[in-house]
Amino acid sequence: MSQRTAHPSPSTPLPKWAMGVCVCTVLLWLAASAGFAADPPVSQRLEEFRIKVEKDREQTVLGRVLLDAQDGGLLVIGRDGKLWSVGVDELVRRKVTDEDFSPLSAKALGEQLRGELGAGFEIVTTKHYVICSNAGRQYSQWCGTLFERLFDAFRNYWKQRGLALHYPEFPLIAIVFANEQQFAAFAQRDAGPDATSSKGYFSITSNRMVMYDLVAEARGAAALSATEFQQRLGTQAFNVATVVHEATHQIAFNSGMHTRYADNPLWLTEGMAMFFETPDLNSKTGWRTVGIVNDLRLKQFRDFSTKRRPADSLATLIQSDARFTDEKLAVDAYAEAWSLSYFLIKNRPADYVRYLERLAAKPRLMWDTPEQRVAEFEEVFGKKVNEIEADWVKAMRRLK
Repeated sequence: MSQRTAHPSPSTPLPKWAMGVCVCTVLLWLAASAGFAADPPVSQRLEEFRIKVEKDREQTVLGRVLLDAQDGGLLVIGRDGKLWSVGVDELVRRKVTDEDFSPLSAKALGEQLRGELGAGFEIVTTKHYVICSNAGRQYSQWCGTLFERLFDAFRNYWKQRGLALHYPEFPLIAIVFANEQQFAAFAQRDAGPDATSSKGYFSITSNRMVMYDLVAEARGAAALSATEFQQRLGTQAFNVATVVHEATHQIAFNSGMHTRYADNPLWLTEGMAMFFETPDLNSKTGWRTVGIVNDLRLKQFRDFSTKRRPADSLATLIQSDARFTDEKLAVDAYAEAWSLSYFLIKNRPADYVRYLERLAAKPRLMWDTPEQRVAEFEEVFGKKVNEIEADWVKAMRRLK
């Protein structure tokens, strides 16, 4: 099975940034996860794996083992940060080398990406990012500036609130296509049809962001002046917010806040990204300030609250991710996730940090029951769900 979360088309008018896709492709063999030890030691040895990826095709992967199943299956992380779920029938050969595992350098990673994507792509590197793009250097450099601004803001915000984050083990990858058509063709192969209509997505499996040039239509074949470029971006602020949303996911999953392939409740991961995504029309990049009120999410939540919100809405949000994958319920679920996250971060910051720490420590491929999710939430925040709901809904009524 696979799990994807998407920002769906809203039932009330919302900008297209609300339709961005965070592709969270989980293992095809989740049912076998019970065969994994709960907290196995992580191997630091570099190994060579020969893996059957299709019926008639094999691939060699250099990486280290994260989890070793009792039935012989493996969870492997490659030197580029990609996760490989290897069933016992897919493992052709496994060889331990005499080297320690090390991530690819930014230079080597850039060469790998260019080899994968072909002629016409160039590499732009920043302190933490490797951007592979055929959209032109001007746009790639703008992306790098935005990503680094967000990276610093994200780390500083949580450092000030006492949450210890580590630096990414791997350079953070962004693939930027020249136009929407190229992006959609790649997304169809890489992430499936849900991603093709988005403005960008982050894949938990490959650890990459994928997006396209938002000003391509205005530029055409000619380069824009710096002033024209900034003016055009100013009209794309909501689409820029989608890019920020996906970039927030990537930072959170690479800094120790979330653990890839662990039980990360979607209300929290999506609420976190929405907390950071809010457009800032006064900024040249379309984004600047962390945690300002997301007016459109707030409007959607209030509409949901007054017209169709059931009494058990908060409980179902915490218990399960099902509402996020139901196109009839997803828009309201996202609005509710933003609202709950905003309330907890602003009003219960110490407890929220403790909750993040609890979730970050969860083992990969171990899944809590709905009852366990609620019990843990109530334990950390010190109140029953209905008591928290009363405080939260009251605060949302007062919010401007």
